[in-house]
Amino acid sequence: MIVLVHGAWHDASCWSAVESELAARGQPSLAVDLPAQDPDLGAADYADAVISALGPEPTGPLVLVGHSLGGLTVPVVAQRLGPERVRALVLVGALVPRPGLSYVDQLRADPSMMAPGFGAGQQRHEDGTTSWPRDVALTDLYRGVADEVSAAQVERAVSAMRRQGWKIGREPTPLTAWPAVRTVSVICSHDQVVSPDWSRRTARDIGAEVVDLPGGHFPILTRPAELADILVRAGSTATT
Repeated sequence: MIVLVHGAWHDASCWSAVESELAARGQPSLAVDLPAQDPDLGAADYADAVISALGPEPTGPLVLVGHSLGGLTVPVVAQRLGPERVRALVLVGALVPRPGLSYVDQLRADPSMMAPGFGAGQQRHEDGTTSWPRDVALTDLYRGVADEVSAAQVERAVSAMRRQGWKIGREPTPLTAWPAVRTVSVICSHDQVVSPDWSRRTARDIGAEVVDLPGGHFPILTRPAELADILVRAGSTATT
């Protein structure tokens, strides 16, 4: 089973193209909807949501996939479930938690983790959540994506976005050590959200295998077939 965990401001529907490609390959998958709009919930709660979605019955070896902010959740799930249930972690243009630190701590220590200028156009709300005005999302969060797919596809993706709570960014991660499972880092060469250079350095630090993809931050939309192939290979016993 390949378990798909979305990033900030999105929901499970953002994985629909990848799910279709996995189904065409005979590969079962589950896209999980995180309770991301709740400003009082953090990584442990997100991990609860993933584990609850899996249900009580064993589902065979799991490949846990985190896109973008989802990278702060999937290793916590792997830590909870253990290598007996988790075959691999796949990080797709993802943030990577460091034990003892929050995302904010990491960003303050190394601002290069995010692409230059990213995030300035977010709208902040009184409850601590943020969202993106449509026009700003197109030119910032999704900048360059319309060069890879149709403008209509980008419009549909942006229209499905929602608010994001940020306890997950402020709290120290509940991760105590990197899980002892195979880890694959998918690095998007023209990522304009999470810095590809930072992702490469971090992959070395956690011992991840690196897979390079051309294009920007959203291969879940722009390269679903290529990404599906990577995910299937990550769950195999051979190296990627």
